[in-house]
Formats: sequence, structure tokens, C-alpha cells
Amino acid sequence: MLLTGNLGELVTVTTNKVPPSLLPPAAVGMKGQIPSPARGKKIPDTVQQRQEDQREGRNELEFFPSFQPRLAPYLAAQDEYGNTALKPNPLISAVPLDAPVQQGKYWLSEYGLRYSLQQTFNVVAMSDVMQGDKVLGYYTFDWAAKWAVFSSTDSGTAGWISAQIEAQVGLGAPSQTQSPRENIGSLTKPMGIWSSQNGFRIPELAWQQSFLNGDAVAVAGMVNQVNYLDVNTYANSGRSQFMNSALINSMVLPLTGYNPGINLQWQPTDAWYAMVGSSVGNSKPGNTPWSDFTWSYWSVIAEFGWTPNDLLGLGPGVYRVQPFVAEAGGPTQGGLCFNFQQQLGEHSPFVYFGRFGFGGSQVTRGASAQVGTGFGVIDPLDHAGFSLHRGNDAVGFGFVWSQPSAGSTPVVHNNEYAFEAVYVLQLTHLAKLQPDIQIIWNPAYNPDPGPAVVFQLQLAMSW
Repeated sequence: MLLTGNLGELVTVTTNKVPPSLLPPAAVGMKGQIPSPARGKKIPDTVQQRQEDQREGRNELEFFPSFQPRLAPYLAAQDEYGNTALKPNPLISAVPLDAPVQQGKYWLSEYGLRYSLQQTFNVVAMSDVMQGDKVLGYYTFDWAAKWAVFSSTDSGTAGWISAQIEAQVGLGAPSQTQSPRENIGSLTKPMGIWSSQNGFRIPELAWQQSFLNGDAVAVAGMVNQVNYLDVNTYANSGRSQFMNSALINSMVLPLTGYNPGINLQWQPTDAWYAMVGSSVGNSKPGNTPWSDFTWSYWSVIAEFGWTPNDLLGLGPGVYRVQPFVAEAGGPTQGGLCFNFQQQLGEHSPFVYFGRFGFGGSQVTRGASAQVGTGFGVIDPLDHAGFSLHRGNDAVGFGFVWSQPSAGSTPVVHNNEYAFEAVYVLQLTHLAKLQPDIQIIWNPAYNPDPGPAVVFQLQLAMSW
């Protein structure tokens, strides 16, 4: 079996180490077992070969194909999901729920439907709050899917339905109306996946079309630009990595969902790609895209990426430049961001990431200037000499500096700083336990310079 680790590394697991109930059925076979992609990096050669084996001899037009249509290596990681939710080397190797969840994914993939279902239970405790409670809790739900409607290998094109549904429930009365960010008065969100409101919302519902044998892709409809732009393999998911919002996505880039938009992608060579995403409107989470629609809210973000397989002997990395221009009911302004990730040695367990950006204060997404950077370590206990061979655990350390955008709330501190340390324990094949601590100095909207200490404990389930 081919599985994906918490920092994007490909892990090969022999089938005799996997419970039989988790192996693919005969209709799928091992040739049809595709791991969930590590977003923000190229699909590994081994996985590409397995996908090519699936497509072998299937050149005619097919509806709802059981195989993944061809995509260029970097685009494939952003535009598709595998049919395998399992993660390698869990602390508990057999849980009754694992089998029905995984077998359901195999079965649905035979009809072209591949998806990622992420659920979390979170509790957060804070010091130095300026309002509200010190302890809050939430449940979150995020289902993102690609349903392959047709594929024509002969003509080099394919079409998908791309959808995303999210939900959030506050656990307890205070969590229905409060958030850690508001309670400590910070610019960054200590838990970046929490929305400003509870309930259901649909960030994306769009048609996705590939051209040029998968080297070019267009997504049009209600597009969530976060799904395609500013992706980083080591810091991009509050459900399995860092939790602070600035370490999930840049708060400078005006990334939007819930609104009409388009995203165009092109990967002309193995080492280079380009994307541009544009959205218009001012719809809020939970509303229809035509709610409060206005042409005076729009954004255009470009991303140019270089994906070397080996940089100076350090191993694979990705280097992105992101210019943008936008309007948010006022002047048209622009900005520039950078997004890096790099393995620190061909066989090293250490990785580095960084986001750096600045932009017009009227159009940026919370921060007019921001740095979010840090390091991650795969299997830290084993490398520290404990010889536990956990394999898929990870630890991360991140640092954030932010200057706030223009807004209606008076700014008390123009320079906010945050430090985060997170440990990811692979509890079962489908569940992670994440203790997390953040220290925030000079919260932008709190007269008390702090530091505010935020401790979180998250149970994340990936189906």
C-alpha cells in the first residue's frame, strides 16, 4: 500500500502489515489503491505510475470513470483526492470504525467520486482574555469532493464537479457566540479553521475541466481560492498541522470563497507551474453567492511556482511568488507575497516553510504585512533517541509577525507576534490527537500586551 505521512512523505507499507479489512476489494485491486495527495507538492513518481497503470487501455470516452483522469504532477495534488484515508504507523493499529470508512471510499471511487472528510473536536483554554470566557470548545466538519463526470484520454480532457461543504458547532453556550481571537483581541486566529459563525456553509461548488492532457485546468463557478492558491505541504491545514491562521494561509492575500470565481492552472514542465485566481462579490459564509453582490469587491491573484526535485542536495522544495491586485469597496490596491517549502536534506526528517507578504491596507485579508515561518520534524521521538519508531508523528514550531490591515476596530499594537508549538500523534489509521500551545505578544486589539497563552487539544478524524 502507498500511504501519505503527516508532512507529505510517501510511505510504503507491505500488505501483511495492514489488517485485511482495510485492503482494497478485488474490484479495485492494489493497482487501484491511490493515497491521499500531499497538497502543495508534486505527486510522487510511484503514485503517477500507479495512476498510469489504471488508465492503461482506457482511451475512449468514459462517464464517471473509476480511474483518476491524467493531471500534471503538481496540479494533481491540488485538483484530486485519492481513495485512501489511511495514515501509516498509528499508535492503535485496529479500530472497528476504520474498515467501513475505508471500504466506503474504495466503493465510491469506482463511480468517480473521491473526497476528503475532515472532522475535529477542539477545546481551547486562554489566559489574558479581555472579554468572554477563558475556555471554549467546537466541533468542525469539512467535506471536499471531486466527482469525475467524464474522461477522454484520446482528446486529453476530463471534467469534474468540485464541491466543498463545511459546518461548525459551538460546544456549550459561550462557544455559540465567542471565539478565541475576539476574546484575547488578536489579529491572528489561534484556531484558524474556526469560522466567525456556526452552522453550515458551502465555500465551493464549481465545474473543473482539464485540457492539454492534464497540463492545463480551469475551475469555474463558486470557487474557494484557498483550495488552489497559497498551498504549502508543511503548513496548510489546521486539522493536521499548525493551527494559527497565519500558519495555514497568508492573511495578506485576499483569498476568498463563497463568491463567483475562476481559477486557471498551467504546468508546462515538470518543474514550473502558474495559476491565476479571480473572484468577485462580497458574500459571507452561510449565504448564497449573489447575497450582497457588488462589482466593487474583487480580487485577482497570480501564483508562479518552481518545484525542483533536488535543491543544492537538500531534496525537493517548492518556491512560489504571488502578486495580486484587488478592490474591497475602496481604492484598487496590490501586493506581493512569497511562499516557500524545503526539505532540509535528501533523507532528513527536518523541513522548513515560510510565507512572507505585504499589500495595500484596504484590500488585504487582515494583515497588511506578515511573516509566518517555521520548521517541522517527522517522527521526532525516534530521532531524539527513544527508538519508538512511531513513523507518522510530527512536531512543528512556528513564528508569526503581523501588522493589521485597515479596519473599524481601533489598533492598539501595530506589531503582533506569535509562537506556536504543535505535536501530531497518529492515534489510529484515521485519527490524530494534537496538543498545541501558542504564545501571543502585543495582541493587535487588546490594550494588555500580554503575552496571552493559548492551549488547545484537538482530536482530528480524516475520512
